[in-house]
Amino acid sequence: MIDELLGKFAPISDQVSRAELRVILREFLAVLDAAVDGDVVEFGCYKGTTSLFLARVLAKINSDKKLFLYDSFAGLPEKSREDLSRAGDEFRAGELAATKSELLKTFAKNNLPRPIVVKNWFCDIRAEQLPQKICFAFFDGDFYASIRDSFAQCDDKFARGATIIVDDYANEHLPGAQKIVDEWRARNSARIENFREEQSLGIIKLK
Repeated sequence: MIDELLGKFAPISDQVSRAELRVILREFLAVLDAAVDGDVVEFGCYKGTTSLFLARVLAKINSDKKLFLYDSFAGLPEKSREDLSRAGDEFRAGELAATKSELLKTFAKNNLPRPIVVKNWFCDIRAEQLPQKICFAFFDGDFYASIRDSFAQCDDKFARGATIIVDDYANEHLPGAQKIVDEWRARNSARIENFREEQSLGIIKLK
């Protein structure tokens, strides 16, 4: 299925590569094959490349799992000191802005079910805007605080056997991503079955 999807559809932005998509979809299918309870969340969807591929997988297997997408649609926030990098001053506040309406139009254009889209900064998302349980989470907040807030919103909702993938874990331009992932792992080691890095992604499999 992965080869079929990647062969038929191209990414609609340069923020995720085909190699990364292959890893994300492989891990997503593993969660679905294992019948892990809960719905699917993506924190930081931008124009929707990853979102579209997740939705295509769900549609392909006729899954009743819901897809929840969260984004400020205002671009990146300000960096904190954890995000400062010697590699250069890329990824500035306001960059990578998209719109909710364009995202929904893209889903409609691709004949995919309308996802649940929440426009807000991650720290301001309300409890009722989140699913009861989460089987798969993709965190693409780029910065320390954004990924910290993504974990905080989802922490008590991860199902047994859930998988969390954090983008930019090994990106030298975004050191905050690795820092917060490693801090979360240290606090939650008893919950984690395994962790690995692949294609700059940090992949956490829960027990």
